[in-house]
Amino acid sequence: MNVRIGIESELPTVDAQGMAADERSVQALFGRLARQEGFSTYSDATSGTVVGVRSRRGSGTLDVGNDYGFCTVEMALPPEEGFAAAKSAWHHTLDSLLLPALGAEALSVLAHGCQPRTETLGRAYLADKGHYQFWLAQAERFPGHYASDAWPGFAAVQFNIDVPLSDVIPVCNTLISMTPLLCAWGANSAVFGERVQSWQSLRMRGYQELAESNPFFADRLLFPRRLYSGLAQYMQDAWATPVFEVTRAGMIYRPMAVELTTAEFAAAGEAEFVDFHGAKRTLQCTVGDLASGLVFYWPAVRVRMRLDETCSVAEVLAAVAAGRPESVLHNGGRDTFVEVRHLPTMSRPETFSWLAMILGWLDNIEQCEKLFRPWTLALSRAAMPQVQAHGWDAEAAGAPIGQWAQQAFAVAEEGLRRGKAAPAEELEPLARRLRDRTNPATDAVACLRAEGIEALVEKLRM
Repeated sequence: MNVRIGIESELPTVDAQGMAADERSVQALFGRLARQEGFSTYSDATSGTVVGVRSRRGSGTLDVGNDYGFCTVEMALPPEEGFAAAKSAWHHTLDSLLLPALGAEALSVLAHGCQPRTETLGRAYLADKGHYQFWLAQAERFPGHYASDAWPGFAAVQFNIDVPLSDVIPVCNTLISMTPLLCAWGANSAVFGERVQSWQSLRMRGYQELAESNPFFADRLLFPRRLYSGLAQYMQDAWATPVFEVTRAGMIYRPMAVELTTAEFAAAGEAEFVDFHGAKRTLQCTVGDLASGLVFYWPAVRVRMRLDETCSVAEVLAAVAAGRPESVLHNGGRDTFVEVRHLPTMSRPETFSWLAMILGWLDNIEQCEKLFRPWTLALSRAAMPQVQAHGWDAEAAGAPIGQWAQQAFAVAEEGLRRGKAAPAEELEPLARRLRDRTNPATDAVACLRAEGIEALVEKLRM
């Protein structure tokens, strides 16, 4: 079975010594890429700074740009039909475009979930993007949390996968519940600032810490408030979180009342907002603002859908309240997909082993859902500190994580053999991790202690 698959790889970018790349070098990289045929730079609408390059590819866009930090370069590929095409496009783009340009600027990227040498804390490493300036302003309202201060160095791989509308919520609920398992199996950022940290995944630690310490991010990062009874409840829960930002003619605005939720904005019909320069303006709520409320919501598995913009705000709200969300989705929701957001940047083989694993689970979602039914959201949330500290030695729902992983592996393998979304042989790198009870985090720690930071960086270079 072929499904459309998009891949976004956020890659820690370093100089020849393995230190976080500086802004000048990354700007030079974008300039070099822009000289390639079909590419052009684009700038942040708020700051005017060049933050990436784009090129039209078929029905989509290839984008190479900054993520939260300028020392993280994101390579976002348009969707491809099926596993083989997605894998081929990813390797081709990396080998023929990104790596040669990086090399010409004496830069490289790492198969690691954060910057292993540089403590990328706060504003000093922030990309010059209005969206992330707003993010930092909200985060700094409750400062002093180490992991959540390190956002500019976070990196990840994200899989965007077409899923039938009827399966969207079971997929979302099941994979969110499985978060501790994915952490134990795939964590890789235990080395940060040249030291072994007390957690195995800086990215997941940052998500959970920020959500637990800052009301603005509560219930929208990693773990939602609850698992969802249906798509309508997913949409309502997203709209129940504070407005992150809205856009008018390219200008970003945030509400004067920081706690204003999208649902409250929609119910009132208008609210007071302020732009990046401090100018105040009364804005009317639009269907585009409801769409933004769905975008600025980041559970471990996010549903991406397009609202029908021919509808009014009142019509969208009424349909969702009546349990008919598909009636106000573009194209009846047939272009809805899920974003699997758990995983840090991975090596080449493990990137596609993870993609195959997830496709196997999706092709066997009923069995996967049945297996992980004991993993309530509260259980998964509570298990994360133990998994972060002990990896494979942690337990969940009364059994070792490794025992759950063996059953989950069998579910994925069965799904692949039945649905043929990817060759079952692609699972071997993760089968080896399961047999050896290792993950990339334990590899990094062992290398650092045995060979030192320089050797670790060399092993991580892609």
